[in-house]
Amino acid sequence: MNTKKGHKHLVWVAAFVAILAALPVFAADGDKSTFEGLITAMNGDSVTIKDANNVEHTINLTPATEYKMRKGLAAVRYERTERSSLMPGLPIIADVVAEGDHFNATAISFKSEQHRTAQQVQAGVAPTNSRMDNFGTYEALATTEVHFASGSAAISEQGKSDLMALAAQSKDTKDYRVVVQGFTDSTGDPAANQRLSTRRAAAVTNFLQQQAGLSPGRVQAGDGMGVAADAGTGSNANARKVVVKLVVDKGVQGNK
Repeated sequence: MNTKKGHKHLVWVAAFVAILAALPVFAADGDKSTFEGLITAMNGDSVTIKDANNVEHTINLTPATEYKMRKGLAAVRYERTERSSLMPGLPIIADVVAEGDHFNATAISFKSEQHRTAQQVQAGVAPTNSRMDNFGTYEALATTEVHFASGSAAISEQGKSDLMALAAQSKDTKDYRVVVQGFTDSTGDPAANQRLSTRRAAAVTNFLQQQAGLSPGRVQAGDGMGVAADAGTGSNANARKVVVKLVVDKGVQGNK
């Protein structure tokens, strides 16, 4: 066999294999899978979520989709809820089945604590949101972002100063609540990022309660949200953060 021809043949085979590997993989109709991530957009019957790898997935809601809220410390108890419970900023787990070029959700579940946090955060964005009925109409009076070094959950001196300022404003506010959410950039292992975001949120929550003197009943348990929605790709200092919101029921605030 001619050496040059053989070499050329191998090159063509390698190129063909590379092209096949680069082609998108589509699930066959009826294939089941699970997506986990943060809701970033809702449009009619479709919901877009961003997973821990910063990849977006769009799923369709159908009349057969079940919605479940997980309760308890171990989140093992379920309570049926409604489609209207979904909102941007809510972390969910979606069981889906492939149909054509899209995925239909058979079941969507989320934690009750994360649902409450998402409601409060949404209140700062859209105070007239009807999903706030169970918690009153909240508004965000102040927002502070505490930034962290890569891989760290240690609060900087600047962060401590900013938290002390927010705590002082909170103490002067009637019936306040403080919402705490931790985030990371998109580098590293997704599971490790989830743990790190939780550690950052816990560090800020503990500081507010132990150092800044806020009542534990007024500070929402910190939620680790994993990779920030605005993290982009690679290292991003602005995404390594904990977002702290001072929120209050507008009815209460109006009667001060």
